[in-house]
Amino acid sequence: MNWALNSTINHYGYRLKNGMCTCMKCGHEWLETRNGTCLCPECGTQIEIKDTKERVIREKSYFNIITTIEDYQVVRMFLMIVEMRKGMKASPAYLEIGSYWIDPKGNITVVGLQRTLGHYIDSFAFGSPLEIRRDNEAFQRISDEWVYPRIKVIDTIKRNGFKNSIHHIHPVTLFQELLTNPKAETLMKSNETELLRYLCLRPTNKADIEDYWNTIKIAKRNGYEFKDVRMWFDYIKMLERMGKDLNSPSLIAPQDLKTAHDIYVAKVNRQRIKEQREIERQQAIKDKTKFEELKSRYFGMEMTDGEIEIHSIDTINDYYKIGDKQSICCGTAKYYLKEDTLTLTASIGNKQIATIEISLDDYHIIQCRAFANEICEYTQQIAGIINANKKMIAERKRA
Repeated sequence: MNWALNSTINHYGYRLKNGMCTCMKCGHEWLETRNGTCLCPECGTQIEIKDTKERVIREKSYFNIITTIEDYQVVRMFLMIVEMRKGMKASPAYLEIGSYWIDPKGNITVVGLQRTLGHYIDSFAFGSPLEIRRDNEAFQRISDEWVYPRIKVIDTIKRNGFKNSIHHIHPVTLFQELLTNPKAETLMKSNETELLRYLCLRPTNKADIEDYWNTIKIAKRNGYEFKDVRMWFDYIKMLERMGKDLNSPSLIAPQDLKTAHDIYVAKVNRQRIKEQREIERQQAIKDKTKFEELKSRYFGMEMTDGEIEIHSIDTINDYYKIGDKQSICCGTAKYYLKEDTLTLTASIGNKQIATIEISLDDYHIIQCRAFANEICEYTQQIAGIINANKKMIAERKRA
């Protein structure tokens, strides 16, 4: 309790304009001219000086005690609530919120207070009994808060390399892994705490450790120090993507990880662009074959009323050129692969005035767009030209 009060909350000294400062923990008053932080001359607590007329401060914190009961590893969760009044000694209240019970096989049972509905995840019915509950986010978060440094563990966990520190790892996850995962035991015994922390963080990280365990061992044997574990795994995955040998110490244990990582980022990007181009090339071949099957019978088709000329679009490349020039999507939306419509272009002299999509069922205009999808002012005139040439289009369709 004393440790929780001293270590898990912030302590303040409230100072008035005349310089009289009050330690909100022990209630001692003295004249203080310094700003920032200082030690209370009475209780020795490091406090932060605040210039204020306030007389009350309320703080709360969660803390955990790691202990054993028979063959169970237990993580007990507590709530401390402190109301500190000016001139009075702080009198905290403590309440056990719940506990995690971990058996020798790594199975967990949660005992805790009942949660209530509310905006905050740590809303508890303080009058409810400590009973077996379903594990939830509140207990998971609280059990990863402050940990009392005097830790007691069962013999199995001690045998598996635990040395009285959880290394900023969630204690429940750490104990589960040490009881069930030989790789976690190996990492703990070899003091590879960065890798152990990475393993315990999430299931996908645990899968990375499993997948690249041999690579980790080779790097370790060659004296590599795992500092930035996330970057190292990203680097190893890039080596694998590029088909490199993951058993080569010169590759997997670089002297300058960041430089090596950046080099392979560039290589992977080049490879990705190359692969994308190949995919696009293969797709273009398929599109060209399909396009010619659907539209080749209309290639070279022209019609005019003496002013406006309408003609077919005979290559996929022309669809994209017209789309870029006119700010429309006839290329990117792959109008050239539509089976029941035909796309045409209309111009007056050398100026393109419209892109037209017509139905191949009854040859009516579905849309007639000017630049940037605007409505074309020549739509009625264009419709007249197409109506006058329906017979020619129908003959092309039957060809």
